[in-house]
Amino acid sequence: MKNHLILFFIMGFISVISFFNISEFSYAQSSSMTNQLLSDQSVFIFVQTLVYNSEGQLITFLVSDKFTNVDEDALEILLDSEASENDPVIDIDGKKFQIIKRKQTIIHDSEDVIASTILAHSQNDELLTVARFAHDGYPILEDEKVISIWTFIRPVK
Repeated sequence: MKNHLILFFIMGFISVISFFNISEFSYAQSSSMTNQLLSDQSVFIFVQTLVYNSEGQLITFLVSDKFTNVDEDALEILLDSEASENDPVIDIDGKKFQIIKRKQTIIHDSEDVIASTILAHSQNDELLTVARFAHDGYPILEDEKVISIWTFIRPVK
């Protein structure tokens, strides 16, 4: 019993030492958020995809800020056409950013499997892919509703 107590005491002491060692090198993300928001692109994009069955029950929820096939020029054109004075402007580290949030709803009329969430923009009677979020996919049945909530954060010019 005495050996177990000594072992328990040593393990507790090691845990406390490890905790203080880890916290000594842990830092909160209180420094520049600007670099994190716009590290790879000029506009930060975030999408939430919600799928509801015909009875209104949520059956799928996907979230991402990882996109492929981002067409920066088409995105800029789209955001310029969508932006309004009602879109809030925030200040991060002394820099101003505009938040543009839009919701798109589609009710499917047939069964399908959706393998990606795509943001497209009609320009000169042509549909251009602006950004694509590839995921594992989800099945869709007739009369199911897909809501995509797009959030864009871009520097104010």
